[in-house]
Amino acid sequence: MLQLFLLAMLATVLILPPLVLSKRGATLRWRTRHLLAALPGAVTGIGWQLGKNAPDYFSCQGGFKNLHSCFLGGLDVTSFVGFVAFFPMIAFFYVALPLSLWLSLNTAAKQIGEWHRRTQRSGSAPDQ
Repeated sequence: MLQLFLLAMLATVLILPPLVLSKRGATLRWRTRHLLAALPGAVTGIGWQLGKNAPDYFSCQGGFKNLHSCFLGGLDVTSFVGFVAFFPMIAFFYVALPLSLWLSLNTAAKQIGEWHRRTQRSGSAPDQ
């Protein structure tokens, strides 16, 4: 059940920012647009780092391949630690990081274009 929640959260983080930026991006402030562009990479990167450090936090014995006796309040969280340790890393490197980079570059290009149009309309040409 917890894995389904994490998968739903990952899908939301990967799908929602591009949709919001494409449909409602023109009405948002630039800071919000840049935060939305960085959201997929930030969430999966933080999740990966939390998963990487989870075996030490839960005092699991063994490495990633030999996880046992991971308990939190009397509840065995071994499968959760193994899932959280590896899955966000794959999503981060192959999906979220390229998506965040593309969204960030696209947002920055739009902001520069708007700044350039605004300076052209005001009559002052930029220094060349």
